[in-house]
Amino acid sequence: MDKQLIFFKTDQGREALTSRPAGLGPRLRSLLIMVDGKRSVAEFDKLLGADAAPLLEQLAAQGWVESDAATTGAALNGAAGAAGGAVSGVPVLTDAVPAAPALPFADARRLVVRFVNDQLGPMGEPLAMRVEGCKTPADLQAILPRVRDGLLNFKNAATVAQFDQDVASRLP
Repeated sequence: MDKQLIFFKTDQGREALTSRPAGLGPRLRSLLIMVDGKRSVAEFDKLLGADAAPLLEQLAAQGWVESDAATTGAALNGAAGAAGGAVSGVPVLTDAVPAAPALPFADARRLVVRFVNDQLGPMGEPLAMRVEGCKTPADLQAILPRVRDGLLNFKNAATVAQFDQDVASRLP
């Protein structure tokens, strides 16, 4: 699998996060939560500390994720524009909403801590302390799966989605 491929959740994938189907085990579910349409396979390899390709292939086979043709069209077919708006049946995302600009590291770390404290209260204190201990943007990115798991365990998938939209999308 091309390490530059970028995946995004399908409608079925977003539904799977709330319905918890039998085929979506904890490891696949964690990866599905992390899929945001921004990270490449190589970035997932770093986050998981292992080869993410087989897990992403499983998610794709179940219809929970798709690769982003707007970013990876050349890798899939060689010419994204020549396919008339679609490559291998995957739509090209042309009307994407521009992402909010990335925050400076200190502000981003503060935003994550505030979100955790607001959502989890005293139960989130150990997690907030770990986030405060991050010294680099890479440290902060590495702890995001743990933050998502904490939000999911104590709240719900909607809170994780809100975190990804409001906070994670603005991190450096």
